[in-house]
Amino acid sequence: MLLNGYPTVAGTFEDPTLQLAADELSALCRRRFPRPAEWEAVFAIDKKLPSFEVHFSAPTLTIAGPSAVEILYGVYDFAEKILGFFFYEPGNDLLTASAPVEISDGIVIPARKVPFKVRGFIQEYPFNQDSLLLADWMAKNKLNFLNVWMKYYDKLDAAGREAFRVRGIEIQSGHHNFDYWIPAAKYYREHPEFFAEINGTRIKPEKDENSLLLGKQLCTTNKELRREIVSNMVDYIEKNPELKSVGLTPNDGFGWCECPECSKFYDKSKHGELYSLSSHVYIADRIFHDMIRDVANQLGRRRPDINLYFCAYINYSRPSEGFKLTPNLAVMMAPYWRCVNHRIDEKCPINSHYADDIKAWCDSKAGGKVVIYEYYMGVNFYLSLPLIFHHTIFQECAYYESIGVDGIATQFHPPHWTAYGLNFIAMAKALRGEKEEDAIPRIMNSLFGSDAAEAEAFYSYLRSITSSAGPCHITYPYALFSRTELAPYAEALNLAKRLLSKDPASKLRRELVIWAEYLYRYKSLFDAFHAGTAGIPEIDELLEWIHLHRNTHIFVHNRFDTFFEAWRSAIRQKKEYLHFNLDWEDEYIRKHRIVLNTPEQ
Repeated sequence: MLLNGYPTVAGTFEDPTLQLAADELSALCRRRFPRPAEWEAVFAIDKKLPSFEVHFSAPTLTIAGPSAVEILYGVYDFAEKILGFFFYEPGNDLLTASAPVEISDGIVIPARKVPFKVRGFIQEYPFNQDSLLLADWMAKNKLNFLNVWMKYYDKLDAAGREAFRVRGIEIQSGHHNFDYWIPAAKYYREHPEFFAEINGTRIKPEKDENSLLLGKQLCTTNKELRREIVSNMVDYIEKNPELKSVGLTPNDGFGWCECPECSKFYDKSKHGELYSLSSHVYIADRIFHDMIRDVANQLGRRRPDINLYFCAYINYSRPSEGFKLTPNLAVMMAPYWRCVNHRIDEKCPINSHYADDIKAWCDSKAGGKVVIYEYYMGVNFYLSLPLIFHHTIFQECAYYESIGVDGIATQFHPPHWTAYGLNFIAMAKALRGEKEEDAIPRIMNSLFGSDAAEAEAFYSYLRSITSSAGPCHITYPYALFSRTELAPYAEALNLAKRLLSKDPASKLRRELVIWAEYLYRYKSLFDAFHAGTAGIPEIDELLEWIHLHRNTHIFVHNRFDTFFEAWRSAIRQKKEYLHFNLDWEDEYIRKHRIVLNTPEQ
């Protein structure tokens, strides 16, 4: 049958998700076709299906699924694979086809097993006027999980929360939050014993000089403290009944308690390792996991319907001996500063250790979940430098599925979508079980049409720059710029300009040119600075140029302001400039020069 008009959608729906599915199908079809037609669409809940399925029997299109959310996904998949839409970025739905659609009776899109239960993002910024666009994009790409800071979730209004809920997106209110559950302003005066004892003194958690890390923890063995955390969790859940989970994750940094009771959980002669940036501190997995086990048990008795998320990170990145992920527990395993020149399952002085940790977490599952906390945008201060990962994501997902990982969530920022959106799209496709050989060509054709091969060559060239930085590459600017030459950045800019010349009206291609020019400018400044011919005025000049492009989706501008101020500060202090002026972090960069087989600069 030839579909050359929009259908009627049968029925009215009490379920708001089904109503949203009906509204979306109608809106997308009306955008695709200019007139009504003699066909209809119906929805069917079928609990036996593993996911949505789209079936056509003229004149009826049936979108079936085991849940209302899966039917909504089916609407979006039909729009993408049959009608010619491509949901590239929040607020930008591309329509790449215009001809009538020929459709035959039978299964149009088959149901498939969904390999990963948790598919989503980690949001490290406040909700804003674009949050509805984010929720919309996530649903269109079948993502169902958003991890946020609790202080940001507290300010999300009821309409915003409903926008995510109706699209099947679970918001996990957690992240680094010892200071949220036990704020020093409330507890320190009456209960100093709740806070870490270091060198014989109870320490009040305070941000470091860079206002990034709360580098002190709680006295996690304190039984009254644990009960207070659980009580605060229960109160929080009662005030936010839509939540299905909460988090318990240490403050971002080190500074674990050294009181006599806590010290029983350490062997101070056993430090962490270089790969997890913890060789300068002793391992804290036993003390943290003892707390998690106890809090999970207490919370489970009071609210057995709530899951507890926690993080595996730096000096608590692997499960302690005997620890089990019970049914109400989920770990978010963070391969922080991972090597991006190797897959996580390849032999590598960094990733091999992370692969061992991830496998150990999967082996510890006793009804709980393992979620990978990824950095498909580098890390927060990689500053839109190239991370071309869209092929690697599919390959790593195949490995993760084979060892029992339950999901992936990545940090992200909408303002740098031109730099990393390809990674986010690829992650969404891979987590739903799409194959690399099917998904990547469809993505590239949707974005670049007949120039898809040339666009792929551009991205491959950027990938080659990263690969040329040495056998391994960790995503901080110094690692890239200190080990690459300027000429490849000039060639990348030429490739972006040639791609734009094929379609000068393309906003995406114009932004790729700006992105490539930024890479060339930043590398030029880096080289001039280390040659002694550039300083604060040149840094200011580059930052001013970056801020001229606030209407693009390339730069997270406040991150540049923060990072470049650290660069200026190093100059003023006559300090070697490596990253963010954190002494312990800079020392790892010095070690990386040797361990990662790169020349001393």
